[in-house]
Amino acid sequence: MFKATFWWNFALIVFFLITVSLGVTLYVFYQMNAETLMHLQELSDEQAIKNGELMVKQNELEEFKKKIDGEETKKTVQELVDDHAAVMKKYAENFTKSNQSYSSILAYLFNQMQVQNFTLDANQQDTLDLTAFNENRTKYNSIAMDSVKKHAAMFTEDKNVYAKALAEIEADLNKQKNDLDKLVKAAGSSNDAIINELNTSLAKTNEEIKIQMGKNIKQRQQLAQNNTRVAERPNGQIQFISAAQGKATINLGSADHIPLSASFSVYSRSETDMKNGKQKGSIQVSQITGLHSADCIVTSDNPSDPILPGDKIYSPVIGERHFAIAGFIDMDKNGINDVEQLVQILEANGGVVDGYQIDEKQVRRLEETTDFLIIGQRPDENSSEGIRNTFTNFTKDADAFNTPQIDLKDLLQEMGIRPDKSAVIQGGVDTRPIPYTKSNYSGGNVSGLFMEEHNNPVDEKDDKDGNNNNDKE
Repeated sequence: MFKATFWWNFALIVFFLITVSLGVTLYVFYQMNAETLMHLQELSDEQAIKNGELMVKQNELEEFKKKIDGEETKKTVQELVDDHAAVMKKYAENFTKSNQSYSSILAYLFNQMQVQNFTLDANQQDTLDLTAFNENRTKYNSIAMDSVKKHAAMFTEDKNVYAKALAEIEADLNKQKNDLDKLVKAAGSSNDAIINELNTSLAKTNEEIKIQMGKNIKQRQQLAQNNTRVAERPNGQIQFISAAQGKATINLGSADHIPLSASFSVYSRSETDMKNGKQKGSIQVSQITGLHSADCIVTSDNPSDPILPGDKIYSPVIGERHFAIAGFIDMDKNGINDVEQLVQILEANGGVVDGYQIDEKQVRRLEETTDFLIIGQRPDENSSEGIRNTFTNFTKDADAFNTPQIDLKDLLQEMGIRPDKSAVIQGGVDTRPIPYTKSNYSGGNVSGLFMEEHNNPVDEKDDKDGNNNNDKE
């Protein structure tokens, strides 16, 4: 009985232990299964995210391929890479490695297209300018020729009248001399009253001759002044302007043979006649930077009409033009002859001086190829005969060769310079204005409206007409 009970109790204990072990094992298995399911869910979510990102990348790649090779592209990425390498080798071989890309090539081509468009616009504007210039030149040539013919006819008529009057005066003078000789012989040397009366008559006759000769000279001067200049074309144009720095860039350079320190006057881009046009300012070359480019300093400007890109530049000296100089040249109004300094200025700006006058001395002469005769202060009745004769030699040659005459004041203004006796350059006087020295005005690539204008000193006595008060023309 006891033995049976023992084994029964033992079986119950074993059963209990087995049940507990199975329960613990089942619980552990359940927990592991739950963690596994959770991990699988996390992996599934991560895979879904990666699949979404992969889809986005795939769409971006397809869109990129279309941007590179067009909407209908069927090429693989490797084929596109090979195409890129071939394009870079063909079109960007001279580019640096870092710049061998489609964007760099497009930027380069865009810049080149901008340059070509600017050049095309400039050429079109030059064509319009040339057309307008030719029209103006034809008009001015016609006006000039009519004026020359008119005054030539007037001069010829006055010359004939003068010759006739002179012949009559000479005949009357000879008659009076003969009468005088007869009276002297008849009255003897003691008849002083008659001799004095005849001498007075002779002096009066000489005065009439002098007056008539003065009229003749005046007619000749009037005819010379009507050797009208035709319209002048611009030499180039402003490409860039910095008001803040007082600097500009022009489209003339070493290939255009412009000298360093050459001065130019500036006109609006719409101006077609530089001779009669309104001047906006002036510039001077400070550095030649290329075949068709040079840096300049702005030597005068007008805030109410600022210098702008595209404005035209002009100098009557540029282009190896030939000049002769007559009269008294006093650029700084100090009473000293500045003709040698003027010669140096013309040559420094690319001009050629064929001949000039220094008081009574004539250095070389005006040639048939001379483009302009520069007129300073004309000699008057108080000038010596030698000065008058030398001046007349130049004006006669100008008449003979139909050479236009230009006043010194007009020449300096058209060159974009004005006298400044305190400034010097190598070899002589420099008539440049003083450049800007202040910068309390707006910046940018055009002249500022609030720029402080640089005013060159102007003699109040010369401000009204721009002429030396000693000039007697």
